[in-house]
Amino acid sequence: MSLRRLFLLGAVAALALACNRTPEPGVYTVQGGFVRVYVDSLGATKALMYRDTSGIWADTLTVDLKAEKLALKPYEAPEFRLFPVKELYREPMYKVQEADDIIYGRVIRNGGESEGERMDLTMDIYTPEDGGQVARPLIVTLHGGAFLDGDKRDTTLVEWCRYFASLGYVAASVDYRQGYRRNVKSSDEAMYRALKDANAAVRFLLKRDSLLIHSERIFAAGADAGGIIALNLAYMREENMPEIIVEEEDTTIVTHQALLRGFDVRAVANLWGAVQDTAILHNAKIPVISFQSREDPVVPYGAGHPFDAVGYDEEEKDEPEDMFDWLRSVYESIVSALVPEEDRHPFREMYGAGVIHRVLKRYGVSSELNAFRGERHNLFIGEDGLVDYPVYDEIKDRTAAFFAARMVVAPVSLRQDPEDPQLFVIDNTEVETCLWDIQGGVLLGKGDDAIRVLFFPDAPEHKVSVSGEYISGLTFYETVEL
Repeated sequence: MSLRRLFLLGAVAALALACNRTPEPGVYTVQGGFVRVYVDSLGATKALMYRDTSGIWADTLTVDLKAEKLALKPYEAPEFRLFPVKELYREPMYKVQEADDIIYGRVIRNGGESEGERMDLTMDIYTPEDGGQVARPLIVTLHGGAFLDGDKRDTTLVEWCRYFASLGYVAASVDYRQGYRRNVKSSDEAMYRALKDANAAVRFLLKRDSLLIHSERIFAAGADAGGIIALNLAYMREENMPEIIVEEEDTTIVTHQALLRGFDVRAVANLWGAVQDTAILHNAKIPVISFQSREDPVVPYGAGHPFDAVGYDEEEKDEPEDMFDWLRSVYESIVSALVPEEDRHPFREMYGAGVIHRVLKRYGVSSELNAFRGERHNLFIGEDGLVDYPVYDEIKDRTAAFFAARMVVAPVSLRQDPEDPQLFVIDNTEVETCLWDIQGGVLLGKGDDAIRVLFFPDAPEHKVSVSGEYISGLTFYETVEL
């Protein structure tokens, strides 16, 4: 017999042996369903067929592999791995580029000796050298100064913006119009002008495509007057402005005739700021992290007028302690009855971090209150007039952690469709990549944000998991266990 004939006969015998060989334990696809091959407690190889009946649980049949000679094809489970947790926007990762004195608008100056003159509205922009790989969050930072002075180049704000840019933000330190005549009407108008400028600054930044700003990741931070503006930027609406406001005609390269928001703020860092009316806090559900001294002598921690010697909290105010306090309270009562508010105080009554925190909690809004002790207004600056770096760094780090936790507009939530139990869905437009894992079943089909699953009734566990990455670079992992 020739060598070639012997080879052919050997090949045929090997093929026949392979066809009759018992398949290895595992899951296989066959026409009409799936087959699971396993070894029972006695060491015998068994096989079960699972058929899809458009229900979450498969119809199960015992099959004889040798008798039925099913064409088995190994089932290929979807690729799955856990994406590593990334500490994005929490730790410095990038070098920072700076662009100073960028003009975002021109207006007519209001208040002060230069009233009526044209003025440029400017900002400094800090960007991460990240290669422009993902859409960046924006943090708009507003300086303090009681609406009279202050500057975007304040040392603590420059370092603040550099820090957040190193985390991956576009950080903007924004100047705004200042000046008023030390009465309620004039200070109300000054706040309104500053708020319009802040709105215009955000719109200006969003139009600069080169900054790669994600329009749904806008954060606001401000100290003192800047904290007031930041809170108003998030919560104030045109209809909430005090009736005392008279809209002035601005000459400007950006529209200032109304607030014209066109964007939403994700979260606010309120650094010893306040609101004039707690009712505005019902306009949205925007998380706020606040920092303020309980004994702040400038902006009330509770309720009161700015620049009164010490703010007070109406819920915690004590009775007068001595005759002097009693006489002063009588005097204040007489003045309150006879003298209009706008002539008694440069600002109307305001509500600081203590009240803001309570009201937001009452409305079911995420709020973190960091209350300090001591008669210190600007918590960045110590009693020696120098930057108090332990406190300063604590405020930066707490704010970064608070913002990072709210970086995703709508975090992934994995759910089972109640009308189609085989369908598992994530409703999210911010997902860049997602991988699926099925325990105790098989994948029937997959889309961009959903999979169809068939579970084996006799499997020890039934679970669907999804792991992935948002377009921001943050990662997620969700599981539904039946």
